[in-house]
Amino acid sequence: MALFSNVTKQKSKIFSLKCLLVATLFSFGFLNEDKVQADNSDPNIFVHGLTGFGHGELGEDLYYWGGTTQNIIGDLSDNGYQSLEAVVSPFGSNWDRSIELYYYIKGGTVDYGAAHAEEHGHARYGRTFPGIYPTWNAENKIHLIGHSQGGQTSRMLETLLREGSQEEKEYAQAHGIELPEIFSGNKEWVRSITTIATPHNGTQVASLAKDLLHEVIYGSAFIANGSLVNLSYDFKLDQWGLRQLPNESSLAYLKRVFSSSIWNANEDIVLYDLTTEGAQKLNEKTSLSDDVYYFSYSGNATYKGVLSSNYYPSLTMFPLYSISAAYIGATGGKEWRSNDGLVPVISALYPQGQAFKNADGNPTKGVWYVEPTIEGWEHMDFVGQDYVQAPLLKNKVKAFYQNIAIRNQGL
Repeated sequence: MALFSNVTKQKSKIFSLKCLLVATLFSFGFLNEDKVQADNSDPNIFVHGLTGFGHGELGEDLYYWGGTTQNIIGDLSDNGYQSLEAVVSPFGSNWDRSIELYYYIKGGTVDYGAAHAEEHGHARYGRTFPGIYPTWNAENKIHLIGHSQGGQTSRMLETLLREGSQEEKEYAQAHGIELPEIFSGNKEWVRSITTIATPHNGTQVASLAKDLLHEVIYGSAFIANGSLVNLSYDFKLDQWGLRQLPNESSLAYLKRVFSSSIWNANEDIVLYDLTTEGAQKLNEKTSLSDDVYYFSYSGNATYKGVLSSNYYPSLTMFPLYSISAAYIGATGGKEWRSNDGLVPVISALYPQGQAFKNADGNPTKGVWYVEPTIEGWEHMDFVGQDYVQAPLLKNKVKAFYQNIAIRNQGL
């Protein structure tokens, strides 16, 4: 046993040194297009968070993953790391988004589940997708990389693949209908999950989120198009009957969506899933697989007050998030106050109640591998959308994702 332990430790050191060496070379630009020897060639599937969008939806020069300064996904692919962008509802619940994510990757018509649709009062079927990785299966696994809510959505999908849905199974049997494949379970199709600034345990700012969403969308419109007149934003809430109508202006569509009753007392929408209560329910529904690696990253862009236990936004924080950062910094227990502008640090580390360990150079399957909090980085710095700091952090953000891609290929 001692010999086995020594060998394991030695492998861990070699793995850590290899990642450190390659990451260093990347940071200095010595490995621009040369592939690093890989243990797997599974693609990285990027899953956006709240208010997210696909490339081209808000203009050709604006990327969710990179803002206006870079194309993170494209750069990774150009350097030999197959990386694909998934696009789901920017406001759907994690259940709905996870189902959309499955079909967006695999291909087919979205089936939210007959039992789920009946319980929550929306349409059972959604859009049809060709699939960005239709060969996805147990032999062709994927790495899920989720920013913000995208991390929760990735966790929900991975659990559904493994465990299926007992409610959907019982409903299908009782009503004599065919059970969609996603709900049957026994699918070990995911190699790793990486969550970035994800509110695993919710956020105090969820109660203010609806008002904040207006500002985020309006701000994106001005950045992408220069005005609200040219706003083109797809909420992807077709199951709720909220698709933009023919001849309906974008502004009218926006107002109709935000005046809809779906935001009120509804547990099948994003605003509930981001609360501490909603996040806790998701944590209870999800589990860890002994065959999957789990990684988490968090950021902190606040500082503790001298005369109080409150936390305040850093001077470099994007102005829009200074309000929410101050709100979180003065709300809840002291351990919940340091934050990235939208998510408390404690919430981004790991889902409470699930196994974890702090990063030690030896990632282990079935346990959250918690990376050190990145001080000075706010919520949107991780995706290059802090338009104040994006130009300054461009190379660091690029290296951040290159390091993740390197690590994933070595798993």
